[in-house]
Amino acid sequence: MRYFDNDSRIVDACCGTGQLTRALLLEGVHPSALLGFDADAELVDLYERLYPETAALRMQFHEIDFRCENVIANPPFEIVECVYFLQWLSRTQRSGDRAVLLLPYGFIDKQRPKAVQETMRHFIIHHRTPMQEPFARTACRAEIVVVERA
Repeated sequence: MRYFDNDSRIVDACCGTGQLTRALLLEGVHPSALLGFDADAELVDLYERLYPETAALRMQFHEIDFRCENVIANPPFEIVECVYFLQWLSRTQRSGDRAVLLLPYGFIDKQRPKAVQETMRHFIIHHRTPMQEPFARTACRAEIVVVERA
């Protein structure tokens, strides 16, 4: 929460079952401040049942065209999809908007494909730290990255 310093909505992009939403609710964020979206209809249905006071949309991230000032996300880990996600984020945010992302470990340092570094130039990295435990099903190593739209 310390990275989101205003009262604007927090968008849980690629929300899945809402584990990031759950963490924010436990920190005291009011449910009406949260909007989750995911492309998977079953996950959105589950999200709506688990967090009925939040808003939920069944959409892919590239279909979202409104401003997303504060974003939390566990985007797709495939390199091409992750780049597309970051490009979308740079289009839907304005200078000063922030995002807290769970990304594959070292992703933002990749030199190839060139689109990774070209897209990362749109952001200021405020903080990054390795996640303490891997994802349960995939055992992928990830890191928490806090970025601000430049």
